[in-house]
Amino acid sequence: MLVINSRNNNKATIFFSLLLSLSIGLLFTACGGGAKPIEIIDLKTYTDEALQFSIQYPSNWQATISQSQRVIVFSSNDAKSRFFDYAPAGFPGAMIDLFVTKVDENKTEDSIINNAKKFSVDYRQSTVTLDGIAAQRFDYSFPLMDGEFKGAFIIASKDETTYTILKFETFADSWHFYENDFNEIINSLVLAKTQRRGQDTLTVYEELPFPSDVLTERKGNGFSISVPDNFDFFRGPTKEIIGSYNYIGERRGDCNILVDVIDGSEKENLKEAAAELAAKYPGSPKISPTKIGNMEAFVINYKPIKDVNARVYFAKKGDKIFRISMNWYIPEQSNYLPVFEKSIASIIFTD
Repeated sequence: MLVINSRNNNKATIFFSLLLSLSIGLLFTACGGGAKPIEIIDLKTYTDEALQFSIQYPSNWQATISQSQRVIVFSSNDAKSRFFDYAPAGFPGAMIDLFVTKVDENKTEDSIINNAKKFSVDYRQSTVTLDGIAAQRFDYSFPLMDGEFKGAFIIASKDETTYTILKFETFADSWHFYENDFNEIINSLVLAKTQRRGQDTLTVYEELPFPSDVLTERKGNGFSISVPDNFDFFRGPTKEIIGSYNYIGERRGDCNILVDVIDGSEKENLKEAAAELAAKYPGSPKISPTKIGNMEAFVINYKPIKDVNARVYFAKKGDKIFRISMNWYIPEQSNYLPVFEKSIASIIFTD
């Protein structure tokens, strides 16, 4: 039995995360920490027997392979965390992402390209050759606090049914560090072909899971919170603060719970501090009083972009201000919001 893991085709609401990260970044100084890009030691080859594609990727990077659909490789776990939110400053990470999809009556080559364009920037289009086939390449870049973010994706098909999309992205002026290796990987790529199934072949499509109803306790600096047990922890995007804790599932990168712990030793009045923080968000939403963790708190609700809702709580205990954010994809709200609200209700502020 061939199992294909199919992700939701979310036209990545990463632009929202970028806006959020940039607004938060206005509060804090960039912190690159002098980290250097992770070098590529050598390349290894992954070959998919069903769709007959293959690609070389760095053997010393962090790779996740979904059979017959995706090969995504991050230069490190620090890099992986940053690609969830595109924080304005942080680790100089890199990503290689190969994705295979098929066109049908609802999905065309143009729609695949539009979905791959995640940012509101200019995409420079050119024609290249990929595995002997004419392919379209799109290059894009924009400045962040720690240097240029640069990316490119290439799309091609051998049979006009199964399309291969190969993407590279880098932070902090590190594109030139990897460019020769990226070109070698491009030259190594063998495009996917439409699967020819025999009578004894069964294809099962298995979607990545929604957040689990079962919550597990996670502890941070001055708090504990219970999050879905199928969510992973990543260091959050916010720099120059006490701690940033990001909890994200596999299904969608734009559906997460983020807890930031901020130095509040010079902010005695929570309402004033919350209003100051809220003013940095898109649209400067007004704060409203509420309670969280059995403590007085303030909350904002806003819709950063189409199909995404966000809610942020502000609370204070001792010298710490806690900023608890949750973001969810509106078409799947019934699967996310109840679980997220249950998670937020579980928070406990400790000494």
